[in-house]
Amino acid sequence: MIAWATRTYERLEARVEAYTERGKAWADQQEVHSRKGVALGWARRYREADGQLYALLLAAYFFVTLLPAVLAAATYAGDDKEAFATRLINRLDLHGATADLARDVLAGTGGHQLMATVIAVASVVGFGRGIGRSLQLVYARAWRMEASLYAITDQVRYVVWLLVFLVVLLGYVLQTALLAGSAAWISWALTPVWIVIVVTMLAWTPTYLLHHRVTFRDALPGALLATAGLGLLRVISSFLFANWLNWYSLYYGGLGIVMAIFFWLVLGATILLVSAALPPAYAERRRARLAGTGSVGEPDTETPTEGEHDGIAATPR
Repeated sequence: MIAWATRTYERLEARVEAYTERGKAWADQQEVHSRKGVALGWARRYREADGQLYALLLAAYFFVTLLPAVLAAATYAGDDKEAFATRLINRLDLHGATADLARDVLAGTGGHQLMATVIAVASVVGFGRGIGRSLQLVYARAWRMEASLYAITDQVRYVVWLLVFLVVLLGYVLQTALLAGSAAWISWALTPVWIVIVVTMLAWTPTYLLHHRVTFRDALPGALLATAGLGLLRVISSFLFANWLNWYSLYYGGLGIVMAIFFWLVLGATILLVSAALPPAYAERRRARLAGTGSVGEPDTETPTEGEHDGIAATPR
């Protein structure tokens, strides 16, 4: 019986390996300027960047830094300390223990504004730079560049990027709080403005963190895709997020709400990183078309012409 199981496993393993090699050979034969070549290059670069691993890491950073900052900022939007909690509960249609826990957390933050703000600032200062570092590593791997090892200039870039991101995020939170009860058309009128802001922020991020070795134009396709993906996630969350929170809290209590929020943060981070892998594959297609060639196999064999540029250099393959 054991011998039969061993032979069966070996046959299955050999068959899987054969299909894998056949698929790899097919993928290597695709021209980089074709649509299939772009899709394959996109998937390849996402895999090389360890996208799912960094999505979990970014979600953890967002959870311990941005979530406290958003909760603290929301308490300053009005005189009623429970207004934000009530509005969120009604909007998500929370009920039962989930609504009670959400009200306790948000109302508790409003009742201790100073301490909540201190904790939020401490979290941002202590862990916020890790967001920029993680994004830099992902973008560098996707573009097949070498990221610097904690250069001082990079530390400054992480802080500057974080401050810009916090201004954008807190601006949206405050707008949502201040426009509560206003006519719905005002929020709809501001939607195109926020789309432009988000696209600009997402296209500027790799350009800035990679020391301008990636142009704004090259990063734009990924920014557009990420904005569309995050917008779709927001629409989906308006229908499913409340049920998700209630379902998790039913089986895991307060811990379930933490798990549900973290899951949605992972989804958002995954959208960002999947989108980050598209621009280098698309730029490769554009270069191939401009060169008038349809080269096959592994692309991006350029070597840097200036050695290192502020700690980041292209890595020849």
